[in-house]
Amino acid sequence: MERENLRQWKEKITTTGLIAINIFLFVICLFSGELLYSEGAFSLRYLLQGREWWRLVTSMFLHADVDHLVGNMLMLYLAGELVERYVGKRKFVILYFFSGAAGSLFYALYEYLAGDYADSIGASGAVFGVVGALFIIVACHRGRYGGITMGRMIFMLLYMIYMGFQTSNVNNAAHIGGLFGGILLTGIYVLAERKKERGYE
Repeated sequence: MERENLRQWKEKITTTGLIAINIFLFVICLFSGELLYSEGAFSLRYLLQGREWWRLVTSMFLHADVDHLVGNMLMLYLAGELVERYVGKRKFVILYFFSGAAGSLFYALYEYLAGDYADSIGASGAVFGVVGALFIIVACHRGRYGGITMGRMIFMLLYMIYMGFQTSNVNNAAHIGGLFGGILLTGIYVLAERKKERGYE
């Protein structure tokens, strides 16, 4: 039993680690006031004025309040465990950061087109990317993977998008950008793996 529990924990160690980092930084923010938010939040104006590219990464580890943190971490835990098990730890980390950055860049495009600039924080772009990855994985397994059916995946995605548009102060551009980033990268993962299996390395 202990060996089985250890194996299961190792299968989701990256997901658990990312959640731990998010929680740790949130606790730090409670004691540091606005310091991390002012230095880590993302907006296109920071790229245009100061070339502060690090904000593409730092912003995805900051959260406004407990509800914001818990909502993102719950979805990351539920979807991340399955995705990490499928793609492996290294690819999962790349997926997480790629999706988060894609979400921020899509938000930057929205800011530019709308002419409305505002700071953005949160892991939701990365989390949407992980959920998008799970969608591709389920689709590639004939509509079922890890107890998740295609019907449940579609409902989950539609519900997440709907709630985003129904809730105030939500960065829906980052959600959509992260979602498509996760779908794109996981599609590449799957195609590369299938070519490898067929001997076309």
